Amino acid sequence: MRLEDLQFFVRIAELGSMAAAGREIGLSPSAASTRLTGLEKSFGSQLFARTTRRTMLTEAGRVLLQHARTAVGEIEQARSILEASTEAPRGSLRFSCNTFFGRKHILPYLVEFRELYPDIRLEMDFSDRIVDVIEEGYDMAVRGAPLTDSSLLSRKLGGNPRALCASPAYLARKGVPHTPEDLANHDCIAMASMPFWYFNGPEGEVAFEIQKPVIKGDSGDLTYDAALHGLGLSLKSLAHVWEDLRDGRLVAVMEDYTIARTGAIWAVYPPSQFVPPKVTAFVDFLISKYGRPPYWESDYRTASAGSSGSQTV
Repeated sequence: MRLEDLQFFVRIAELGSMAAAGREIGLSPSAASTRLTGLEKSFGSQLFARTTRRTMLTEAGRVLLQHARTAVGEIEQARSILEASTEAPRGSLRFSCNTFFGRKHILPYLVEFRELYPDIRLEMDFSDRIVDVIEEGYDMAVRGAPLTDSSLLSRKLGGNPRALCASPAYLARKGVPHTPEDLANHDCIAMASMPFWYFNGPEGEVAFEIQKPVIKGDSGDLTYDAALHGLGLSLKSLAHVWEDLRDGRLVAVMEDYTIARTGAIWAVYPPSQFVPPKVTAFVDFLISKYGRPPYWESDYRTASAGSSGSQTV
């Protein structure tokens, strides 16, 4: 049995005419009758009651039609997916990303990406705002927080470990905290969306409420710059500060209390039967540049100098 025979059978049922279904695919009435007769022989049942005026489904025909429509639809959908997957990546790729991550971990690689995929046009939104990927029409977004339950598809780009850090000048002035209790005597730089810092302690998770931050803002770049300038302690992603820790511009403290609730860094995109080739190409490219594990998860105390495009592990 061929797929074309099932498609022909479905069209006869939909049109109520064997001759009309035959004309759609260029068959003469006799050729159409021969094809239908062959299909009936393969099932061992008469599928249509045929008169000179009408072509009506038999009981066997109704049973077959119920399943044939599903089978034909599934096969045609699979064919569309396979055709799309072999299509060269092209078109406009609209994506959103955290400002610092985009500047530090995406922009440096885009010349190479454009050379590999010249038919992909990039439309970038770098901001700390969490966009609605579906409602706002984005092809994808990069997220650096735990994923909430949603219908979005996702691929992990890497872990998102964090460090509590400060400049050497601040620590020389205010001392080094060793436990969450010590933080009450320190200047803390807070994100407005994160009033608590969570740590993994010897007896489980410990929460520290930042009641009187020295600075509070809604920008990751602001809290980063404030820490560099010696204004206080800041909780930062290693993807943001690993070079600063490596080169001594910042110092990680309280490393016996690892940061809890860290999540990972994800590429997310709208649900679909298949992921557009342009999205797959971009995510695969980023993963190839970041390495497994990504370079920001490397031990910053021993990482080699130079974290530009060639820095993969």
